[in-house]
Amino acid sequence: MEMPLPAPYAARPYRGRSNHAAMSAILAAYNVHAGIAEQPTEAQFDVTYANLANCDPAADVAIVERDGVAVAYARTYWGEVEDGSCDHVVFAPCRPEHLSQSLHAAVFAGMERHVAERVAATGEVARLRAFAPHPGPGRSALGESAWLEELGYTPVRFAAALVRPHLDGIPDRTLPDGVEVRPVAIEHIRPIWDAHQEAFRGEWDFHEPTQEQWREFFDDPLRDESLWKVAWAGDVVVGQVKSYVNDAENAAMGYRRGYTENISTHASWRNRGIAGALIALSLHELRGRGCTQAALGADTANPGGAFHLYTSLGFELRSYEAAFAKEL
Repeated sequence: MEMPLPAPYAARPYRGRSNHAAMSAILAAYNVHAGIAEQPTEAQFDVTYANLANCDPAADVAIVERDGVAVAYARTYWGEVEDGSCDHVVFAPCRPEHLSQSLHAAVFAGMERHVAERVAATGEVARLRAFAPHPGPGRSALGESAWLEELGYTPVRFAAALVRPHLDGIPDRTLPDGVEVRPVAIEHIRPIWDAHQEAFRGEWDFHEPTQEQWREFFDDPLRDESLWKVAWAGDVVVGQVKSYVNDAENAAMGYRRGYTENISTHASWRNRGIAGALIALSLHELRGRGCTQAALGADTANPGGAFHLYTSLGFELRSYEAAFAKEL
């Protein structure tokens, strides 16, 4: 990916797993700046880049350096939407101390040219998608969000990062009759993953899942199905919360946090209290494992009222991230 940058910055090609320690550290530092809780690990990068879909890292990834030290990276990838068009994600986390509008604009110009070349070769209908921290719905953009707007991007959706700062007073929630939580056996993992994908079919930003995404999920070093709370009605998965704990993040950040994430409910079983009951069970499980707080992310426009559900369970808003779109 060609990327002329302002001096003293320079871009070079991705060189494989040897880059993952620097890349994970860049993303971790940027997440702290953006108010995003997760601190990715080098092992997660190893798994992710071994299972990339619709992305050729040799062509679609660039490392941004200053004086030979990696300070940012740029990655593009695409996904087909249900209407047959394609979203091309342009993603470029940067160490906060190197964030500037001039560097940001140059990196995005390089990524946009790269995507435009691919689109011209395929003739597909496509749009660009980017993400940045934002003050929130109805508020004026600041920082990277304002820079994206100057480049012609428009905010189209907002996600919220929420934290439950303690695990006291967990509400009592019950599952409906005929629904039960069962221990997860290895043979259940693929049906549970498939049910999660199906639960989001037809919703905003749904992309048909790939085999590479399944492998990334299955090989995730943070996967711990002993933490999961999965509800069944007979042989049907009707709801799930696939919690995890990132011990490296907890050690680095000085807290003991678990994530009640990857939440979904079968379309035919929504509005029956399943998600709330499973999250409550997950909070109890995390507390029993020694966690003292929990976190999750939410689409603020989720049609099922997820944001309200999470706040009713004691989660508090910490930050917003905006999804931006730009037509090609």
